[in-house]
Amino acid sequence: MRRRGPCGRTLEGVGDRTDTTCDEARRRRAGLVDKLRERGSIRTAAVGDAMLAVPRHRFVPEAPLRAAYADDAFVTKRNNEGDALSSASQPAIVAEMLEQLDVGPGHKVLEIGAGTGYNAALLDSLVGPDGSVATVDLDADTVKRAREALDAVGHGRVRVVQGDGEAGLADGAPYDRIIVTVGTWDLPPAWWDQLAEGGRLVAPLQIRGSEHSVAFDYTDGVLRSRSVIACGFMPMRGIGSHESQAVELSEGRIITFHADKEVEAAGARGVLDERGTTVWTGVRITPGEDTAQLSLWLACAFSGYGRMSAPFGDHGKPRLMLRWGNPAVADGAAFAYVACRRGPDVNGASGSDIEVGVCGHGPGGAALAGRVAAEVAVWDRECRGDVRLQIEAYRAGVGPTVEGRFVVPKRHSRLAIRLA
Repeated sequence: MRRRGPCGRTLEGVGDRTDTTCDEARRRRAGLVDKLRERGSIRTAAVGDAMLAVPRHRFVPEAPLRAAYADDAFVTKRNNEGDALSSASQPAIVAEMLEQLDVGPGHKVLEIGAGTGYNAALLDSLVGPDGSVATVDLDADTVKRAREALDAVGHGRVRVVQGDGEAGLADGAPYDRIIVTVGTWDLPPAWWDQLAEGGRLVAPLQIRGSEHSVAFDYTDGVLRSRSVIACGFMPMRGIGSHESQAVELSEGRIITFHADKEVEAAGARGVLDERGTTVWTGVRITPGEDTAQLSLWLACAFSGYGRMSAPFGDHGKPRLMLRWGNPAVADGAAFAYVACRRGPDVNGASGSDIEVGVCGHGPGGAALAGRVAAEVAVWDRECRGDVRLQIEAYRAGVGPTVEGRFVVPKRHSRLAIRLA
């Protein structure tokens, strides 16, 4: 006989045989939440309670329990070429973004990108019976899947709508909170129009190939960042899609430079096959230190910025600072990327800190490495400790002339990035 247990898993057996899946799922879920608390991804009781209450494995039934409660993303849909189209996001970034969003009881929330429906269920738990949650996704299969999963776990009141996230969801606006769970290159007009005065928008915003989850507060027509954390999401599709490019940096090795379509990156093809020059900056980073601000600084400082990935560690003698989103810059035929090495301690032995360096390749690579190294030094001097980069977003064509340490124009918005 086959029956369904309370955890939604198909069980084999008859009579008094018990379902141990629920107990295992609860243990694994509690273990995951404990880890996220220890790492600082979960900082409030509300987010922790929501992640304990919502069974993630019910939203990824094709995953073994160990995968459902691992701190990893889980791909749920691919296209014919094998590219990921939809996934359950890594629990750590889910928790971080919920903390950024600061959802409270009674809030009206709009989510752009339904995914599996898991994040919408967490939001529903946070807003409580007096609040509301709507989630929008372009893909019909994703909408159907999210709807069925939400109904099955008791979150049937969440609205799941098929539509283009660029347009938001006017029916239900204004929203106290808007959260975007796909990578977005811009901040489209609908999101401004549908966000309540004093509301908050959290979005994985792409700035010249660098992607950060930015929590914006909306006041007097301006979006001002409260927090910025590094992240990586599948890019938005539909009207808001923005093309990027990928250039192989070495023959026969999976080392790739990813950049916006506006970047002249063709000259970087194959540059790592030639000997390069490394400039060590003397700038030290402690273990576990957030390097998101350095990535953002370099993305703003260099129009040819992109991210370099070497998933199997085969990138040459100097170590990459980051394996998947390592800062890199292309300028014509010159290419430079950020590297690191163990820095010496006070006695001259190898210490726990790392020293930041820059490797340059191709014609002009050494000079470009020197320029990037100089900017790393400026960042170290001006943007460490309590000093952070703050992003202010203005609607294009609206308001005063935008000024800042860096100014990044986009189609629908203008970004002013300042020291704060």
